[in-house]
Amino acid sequence: MTRIHHFSAMALIATLLLATHPVVSAVEPTAAKAAIFVANHADKTFDDKLATFEDFISTRLTEKGFSVISREVVTDALSRFRMDSKPTDADQLLSDNSTVLRLGQMLGADYLIVASISSYGSDKKSRDVNGVKTVSVTHNLRVSYKVLDGTHGSTVVGGTLTSSKTIWLTEGSREEANDLINGLLDDASVQVAESISKKDIKVVSASKAQVEFGIACGMQDLAQLPMSIPDVRLTQDNTLVITKDKLEVQALDVTVELDGVVIGSAPSAFKALPGLHKIRLSREGFTPWERTMNVVEGQKLKVALQMSDAGYQRWKDNIAFLASVENGKKLTDAEVKVLEGKAQMLRQSGYKVDVKEDIKVDTKEGVKVYQSQSIFSQLPGR
Repeated sequence: MTRIHHFSAMALIATLLLATHPVVSAVEPTAAKAAIFVANHADKTFDDKLATFEDFISTRLTEKGFSVISREVVTDALSRFRMDSKPTDADQLLSDNSTVLRLGQMLGADYLIVASISSYGSDKKSRDVNGVKTVSVTHNLRVSYKVLDGTHGSTVVGGTLTSSKTIWLTEGSREEANDLINGLLDDASVQVAESISKKDIKVVSASKAQVEFGIACGMQDLAQLPMSIPDVRLTQDNTLVITKDKLEVQALDVTVELDGVVIGSAPSAFKALPGLHKIRLSREGFTPWERTMNVVEGQKLKVALQMSDAGYQRWKDNIAFLASVENGKKLTDAEVKVLEGKAQMLRQSGYKVDVKEDIKVDTKEGVKVYQSQSIFSQLPGR
């Protein structure tokens, strides 16, 4: 009877493998990176054996020229994988091309391999040899695997194999079930590694095919107008100078999802396969932004995120101190510390202020150059 297990349980274990043998690439021969998934479709006897099976496969693939990357790398990647529908095992998880592509992009894998324990059973035959009654028990473990192209999501190759072991028992003798199953799993892993190593897997290296693009996020108020703040500066003698210019404000720590997978936070540069992708940007205090974009090399996306009602109220609270700033007022050292502290709190609230260089300010005395620094500058000291 086939057992179904949740993706987060031990019934699904993943390990990244870096193949050191060359494969065909669109650019040049290169090592292929693969993600390996192991699942159980047999009885619950194998629930606690998947880690063992994974170790066996890793060992046998290493003997075939693969270099195994730590399990923690994949565990961390999977924890960031956002599934709209929660498949219950590896085969269901990787049953559609879009999921394969998302995982491939997130892990940077050229292809993904799924090894499944399909079934387990035994056959008994009795014999009487010279008056001695014996029973032969043949144990059969069936394993299937498939290799999926992480660049395009299609199935490249697949196969089914059987590991068998026959044991002769006489009256009073017993078989060691644990050693028996471990032996079957090891033999199956040998066959999987041997079969995969003989396949002519031709993929375009995902790392070679990816392009780099950037994302930064501006801000809009409730009326969808761009948000900015006055450029408030302090001269060397602690005099406040408010220029006519406005400083643009960007949202920091914006979660970026590509085709449903969290790939980092903006502002930053990212890598993906060129072409159409669903991009979603979200941050507390803002309305989520979602579009389908044609990603190309060197593209720089500047997205204006609209604040929510609650986010706008917090923003007004954060900049309330600017209402009391007076142009031309000379501050004490203590007042400067307070003002700079409030500006620092604004930056730490997740906003980036685009500070400009020192400026010239018109006064009644003519044009005077102020050696000033914006209170929003992140440079230490003045």
